[in-house]
Amino acid sequence: MNSPVCFQRRFLGPLLLLVLLPAGCDDTVNPFEEEDRYFTLFGFLDTAADTQFVRVIPLRTTLLPEGPEPLDVHVTTTALPDGRVQVWRDSVIQYADGSFGHVFYAPMQVFPSWTYRFEVRRADGATTTAETTVPPATNVRVAPPAGLSRPEQTVLWEGIDFPPFRVEVWYRFASFPPTEPFREVVVVYGEERYGRRVEGGWQVNVALAEDRRAVLAQLGEPLTLLGVGMRLTMSDDRWRPPGGVFDPELLVQPGTFSNVENGFGFLGAVNQFTAEWTLPEPVVTALGYAYPGKRF
Repeated sequence: MNSPVCFQRRFLGPLLLLVLLPAGCDDTVNPFEEEDRYFTLFGFLDTAADTQFVRVIPLRTTLLPEGPEPLDVHVTTTALPDGRVQVWRDSVIQYADGSFGHVFYAPMQVFPSWTYRFEVRRADGATTTAETTVPPATNVRVAPPAGLSRPEQTVLWEGIDFPPFRVEVWYRFASFPPTEPFREVVVVYGEERYGRRVEGGWQVNVALAEDRRAVLAQLGEPLTLLGVGMRLTMSDDRWRPPGGVFDPELLVQPGTFSNVENGFGFLGAVNQFTAEWTLPEPVVTALGYAYPGKRF
């Protein structure tokens, strides 16, 4: 099982799991005696996944690490639009350093624009909660390719006004014989190619000629190009830093970047938007691929 705390973008690093430790050696003083924070939560709900994962960390009062014993908690999500409740199960992961983590999981789909409440309840009734709203669906407009020597085209995602979590472009090729599965090459765009905010939404420039180098590096040889697509992954509104700037020194401050009640950490949501299109024959040929129905 992959760890749900392995995120795909560099700026998520500062979202550290905060664990309070006692400040002194006097065992007659318990700094948690009046504390109303019980768990640290860390994870996100994903519209593209059929199973969701969230790490749950009990707030510790000693330096002892987490153990493999199951947590005595009841974990649920409630879909606020219809009140449906989903019960989550515990799984124990042992990390490379030998430590253990409790990653709760549930087989569930999440939907755009829906708000979900995540709840961890101890046997004594102490409860930590968090709410997240999945980004809404959006319309997309794909412009015709421009230029033949170095063809490019723009994709406009309407209503989006914030940098995406991840941008990927895929190229789908035919295989031979036709009974074989298609071959898809995914080009993951770096932050310098994430696009920019324009009137009406977020615009990403698809540099088809530049992508060709990355495609052939994975493919090994040019094949028949069937189509091109883009996947844009967006985080929810609350998974964004104060002032829109990912300043590590600011984000590591306790309470700066958290939506957890009676606890620490963060529970977010992501939605994946996709668009797919075909290229005109002159553009396909200029890129050095074969057009469907034509030979090299």
